[in-house]
Amino acid sequence: MSDSLVRPFASLDWSEPGTPRASGGDVYFSAEDGLAETRAVFLAGCRLEERFAGGGTTILGELGFGTGLNFLSAWQLFDETAPANARLHFVSLEGFPLSLADARRALSAFDELADKAGALASQWPPPLKGPHRRVFAGGRVTLTVFHDTVEAALAQMDFAADAWFLDGFAPALNGEMWSADVFAHLARLSKAGARLGTFTVAGAVRRGLADAGFAVEKVPGFGRKRERLEGVFKGSAATAPPAPPGSVAIIGGGIAAASLVKALSWRGKRPCVIAKGGWGAGASGGPAALFTPRLEAADRPHVRATLNAFEYARALYDGLDGFHGSGVVRAASAHDGAERLKRIAAMMAGAGIVAQDTGLLLERAGWVEPSRLLPALAGDVPVMDARAARIAPLVTGGWQVSDGEGRVLADADQLILASGADALPEGADMYLPADVLPGQIARFAYDSPPIHRPVAWGHYLATLPDGTLLAGATHERGERLTPDEAAEEIRAAVSAFDAGIGAVLGAVLEHWGAARCVLPDRLPAAGQAVRADGSAIAGLHLLTGFGARGFAHAPLLAEHLISVMCGEPSALERAGAASLDPARFALRALRRKGNSPRR
Repeated sequence: MSDSLVRPFASLDWSEPGTPRASGGDVYFSAEDGLAETRAVFLAGCRLEERFAGGGTTILGELGFGTGLNFLSAWQLFDETAPANARLHFVSLEGFPLSLADARRALSAFDELADKAGALASQWPPPLKGPHRRVFAGGRVTLTVFHDTVEAALAQMDFAADAWFLDGFAPALNGEMWSADVFAHLARLSKAGARLGTFTVAGAVRRGLADAGFAVEKVPGFGRKRERLEGVFKGSAATAPPAPPGSVAIIGGGIAAASLVKALSWRGKRPCVIAKGGWGAGASGGPAALFTPRLEAADRPHVRATLNAFEYARALYDGLDGFHGSGVVRAASAHDGAERLKRIAAMMAGAGIVAQDTGLLLERAGWVEPSRLLPALAGDVPVMDARAARIAPLVTGGWQVSDGEGRVLADADQLILASGADALPEGADMYLPADVLPGQIARFAYDSPPIHRPVAWGHYLATLPDGTLLAGATHERGERLTPDEAAEEIRAAVSAFDAGIGAVLGAVLEHWGAARCVLPDRLPAAGQAVRADGSAIAGLHLLTGFGARGFAHAPLLAEHLISVMCGEPSALERAGAASLDPARFALRALRRKGNSPRR
């Protein structure tokens, strides 16, 4: 297991003005005209103008994200040639990501890409390992950048590309980018007829691509390079993508449901949303909620997935009504000792986690106002104010949703359960050992100077815009507390943490309680529902179990679920998706009994 959750930044040589070089000596783009070179080798080499003009969704794969120049130039051509309903999904990988400062400096050489380069820079991913999903142009353009070594990244991917940009450094400088295993992955991840373009014409590369099923040919090069390669995949795709979903219904009115609506809207779909009380009536509906990452001192798939989910949500929320990127102080506590927090900071160097004397500064954390953020995500999609009490499969396929009186609320080809455990409907023969964990928060009068940033230590404190203090939350595993009992428990926790603040807490102005949905491993569930024998339930999906971190995790997991449903590249690595798959509980139970799952 690695002792780091980040990849090292690229070390660049800027001795040649405007043209960055890697420490090994190879250039990121031509000093003469990098944009023209990209257009010739990759855009023209892969016949992308014709491909974009044909509409639909185009999936481009790339080895070597570098400065992002190839992505930006592909996006520019897509804007110029693709019809309004077309979509571009660009999947790249990078073992040595550039810092934001280096990326800005490199891209400043291309004035005609300035607007798109600025949009990319505003969502530039941190060096955390794993895939980073970003969405641009109102959902028309999706970028996934996977930070890892080339073979490790490709092994975790599942999609079918229309074309490949092989933009790694020269084979003599970066041999691992051009191995037989890499070429085999390219074949596995290609559609029949997928095209590729690359600078190199090395014999080993030509032979390796041919052995993997690509027909390659030398063509005139660009600038000083006499030749380059173009190729076409002559094999067949490993798997056929699923048919696009028809109608979609969502049960739930919190952050999970709103995130699903957002992901579907980017794909031109308008779901039916059913939730008693409307948006924010459940656990997502408090007056405010902290937005913080789940921290764990381990390089494991679920850790990478949840950290990158937090970063995706941060990029998504920027500029939305109801988000406050204030940063959060994570104070050391009996549960999270100072030494453990220091280990976490060391494992995440360069990712906005800064060690302090008494804990961590989470620079990219903050807090949200659900009453404003949920509508900002969901847009004009209404909520049917009804209790979805029962679901049933339809003989013709799909699902029917009914209320407690037996009235039909919706029929849909695909049904997503995005509510808490206390609101899951009956009628599905699914296996999900969900539990309910009630909790309460309180808003106190507070006349002292405001707390500059929210503070979390197992409980939390945050100053609201009106100067009052929000504090919470209780974790009521036994008998539920009354509002007065909960307020006193919170007051005692605040006083134990900081006696000075506890001494000046005023009267309780407001309290709020809800039941969080939690699963046995305290991780969420995102994917297709299964029965106790592990068999998948057609057309039924789950997005639930977020506990107290729905605002940090739900947006990316919604994007993952909808991507898979639509046959697009997942927002998660294969291992990360498995660690959050609802099937994991049935599979574990079957293994304990010595039985084999039915999948």
